[in-house]
Amino acid sequence: MFRCCIYLLFLAVCPLSFADTTPSSRSISGTTLSNESAVQLSVIDTYLELHTGPGRGYPIFHVMEQGETVYVHSRRTNWFYVSDRRNRQGWVKQEGLARTLAPTGMPAALPNIQHGDFLAQQGRVGFSLGQQGSADTATVMAGYRLLSFAGVEAEYGQIFGNRIDGTSYGASLLIEPIKSWSFTPFISKGYGRQEWKEKSKQQVGTNNSFNSRYEYTGLGINYYIGYSFVVRAEYRKMYLTGENDSLSNSAWRLGFSSFF
Repeated sequence: MFRCCIYLLFLAVCPLSFADTTPSSRSISGTTLSNESAVQLSVIDTYLELHTGPGRGYPIFHVMEQGETVYVHSRRTNWFYVSDRRNRQGWVKQEGLARTLAPTGMPAALPNIQHGDFLAQQGRVGFSLGQQGSADTATVMAGYRLLSFAGVEAEYGQIFGNRIDGTSYGASLLIEPIKSWSFTPFISKGYGRQEWKEKSKQQVGTNNSFNSRYEYTGLGINYYIGYSFVVRAEYRKMYLTGENDSLSNSAWRLGFSSFF
């Protein structure tokens, strides 16, 4: 089980790294940005590098020199979308933009990533451990925020029981009705499929595997802990329907997710 959990953790982290390092042709806007409402800063370091997108893997296409004015328009996690006087637009990492001066002559005061940034981002990936009935579970998930209060998720997991092991995959809808608190409660509703296989050997000609459909209703909490990571706890009431019977059990999960 331990090696499987490490493997699933690797799968959860890889999409986040991919999202942070893969260039996109839509990273640079061709439109002219208004500098009137932008935050105006002055470069005091030797140079300031502008990337084509909000990630380390995006190439540097322009370097602003010391003394130039940089206009800050928006932020995506710890990357800022900026422009210069000639409307060259690009992305700057927070550490680089921190070495600038405000018009008052004071160092730029850049806000840290807060829980509200989690609510504003569209993509998320995560990993969790938990239990379903008496079996242990390990799950990876990926989600997309459709609205400010609602999103969808897809998940894949492994189930480890005393006599049977299984896999689970499904999709769910998440509703986050409250956004003003320091943590975000959510309601989830999902559907999926589970496939089980008995560990003990059966007689020749017998089938030791079976599958079932499931649906669940869940309650959970997301709490931002920093560095774009959110602790996630969730309880689910599961309803499983097989070929010959149906049953219900409870499931809980504890893990983390990261947004981008």
